[in-house]
Amino acid sequence: MKRTTMVLGAALTAVLAFAPPALAGHGGKANSGKPDNKEQDVESNSLTTNGKAAVSHGRAQLNRSQINTSTGNSDIHVYDKSYSASWYGQTSCTDTNWWNGLCDHYDVKFNTRMMSGKSTYYWQSLGCHELGHTGSLGHRWHSTDSNDNSCMRSNIWPKYLDLHDIDAINDNV
Repeated sequence: MKRTTMVLGAALTAVLAFAPPALAGHGGKANSGKPDNKEQDVESNSLTTNGKAAVSHGRAQLNRSQINTSTGNSDIHVYDKSYSASWYGQTSCTDTNWWNGLCDHYDVKFNTRMMSGKSTYYWQSLGCHELGHTGSLGHRWHSTDSNDNSCMRSNIWPKYLDLHDIDAINDNV
């Protein structure tokens, strides 16, 4: 019995030692995963003027945290086109680092059909929101953003990451 308990304890310790850290509590699920490092190259793929404004603003917001963005083609791929879906934007992890289980490549998609007619302000809010997901952030709700100032809120369109968002990113990279 004692030997079984010791073996199980050692196995549990080994699993916990190699498991990726949990995402900081942020009020919502971050289904895009945690980035595998603090240096994130962003590739803009033939974006519209509004898409470029969204990426520029989103990068500026991420750069307020410990994440450093640059232009390149390896970490975050951004697209904007008319998708038939009813979402404004979408972020997903498309490649996980085999060694640590963290996200190595993200796809960020802006839906021009849903964003049609929206001002640059709304596009910048969308860029902040979707690129926030690449920093491991989930959605925020009123209970975790009572002053409604986080771009990680859905459908209220704030334009900036707030200090809670920045702290959550910094805790996860």
